Amino acid sequence: MTDLTAHRGTGIFYRCLSPDPLLPAMAPTPIPPDPAAPVFADTQTLLPVIAQDDQTGEVLMLAYMNREAYEETLRTGQAVYYSRSREALWRKGDTSGHVQRVRAILLDCDRDTILLRVEQVGAGACHEGYRSCFFRQVTPEGLRVVAERVYDPNITYGPG
Repeated sequence: MTDLTAHRGTGIFYRCLSPDPLLPAMAPTPIPPDPAAPVFADTQTLLPVIAQDDQTGEVLMLAYMNREAYEETLRTGQAVYYSRSREALWRKGDTSGHVQRVRAILLDCDRDTILLRVEQVGAGACHEGYRSCFFRQVTPEGLRVVAERVYDPNITYGPG
């Protein structure tokens, strides 16, 4: 018999691994209330998010989501992140117009990293004017820019 038991009002559920619910296994397995959702321990938890071009597979950026950003992304179909520097939701494209339409959401095996397969609308994902935030390559001589700028960030965002 498998039993889901709430753990003292925390919102975390445990699966009893013993056939006898009075003799639970020594190390119960934590299970969040929604086993299909990412594991957000609380409203302050930030999970890393990789945005990947749905057509080409190119990695566009790495950002973070809290539960609120994740839920808004699900609701709207557009990428919403949490800005650590501004400590606020960051709706991708609100300033630049370079939105990301979410085509698929994948979770890693631990459900603590999110992969967004997106359609990048607008010139690029990077605030420095590149299609991808990963435009620098590490070489023995130092960093080398390996991509072309696709828009002028000074025009899009104003002088830095």
